[in-house]
Amino acid sequence: MADLMTHAEDTRDPARPGPTLYPRTPLRPTPDVMARWITRPAPEGWTEPVLMEWALTGEYWLDEHAHTEYAYVLEGCLHVEVDGVTVVAQAGDTVCVPAGRVGRYYAPEHARMLGVYGPNTDGRPVRLLGFGKLEEEGSR
Repeated sequence: MADLMTHAEDTRDPARPGPTLYPRTPLRPTPDVMARWITRPAPEGWTEPVLMEWALTGEYWLDEHAHTEYAYVLEGCLHVEVDGVTVVAQAGDTVCVPAGRVGRYYAPEHARMLGVYGPNTDGRPVRLLGFGKLEEEGSR
């Protein structure tokens, strides 16, 4: 998934500390979801937060992360289910899925999110468990 998403160039210069601008790049279709990396995760692991923007439109996404994941809803309505408990987040809300848990994210209509990945120091990969249109899954 990482190789197919657009991402902003990391322009940080360690010799000149200061703010770093990550210019906007468009959301692009990956094999599954519309997404873009803002900061790209290193395959060997990371200690700083990783940021991505993604969207679901009448779709669901099911995965398990080795790291904590936050989804800040930028627009629309996102449903998130973990261990049989579902929360519904509107624009401005944030949902946290704990590390090691399976999260089911779905948007009956549309949701655009800022994803924030917590540290993953040994680079354990995400386990993608499912993606599709809600009507294909038999969901609302």
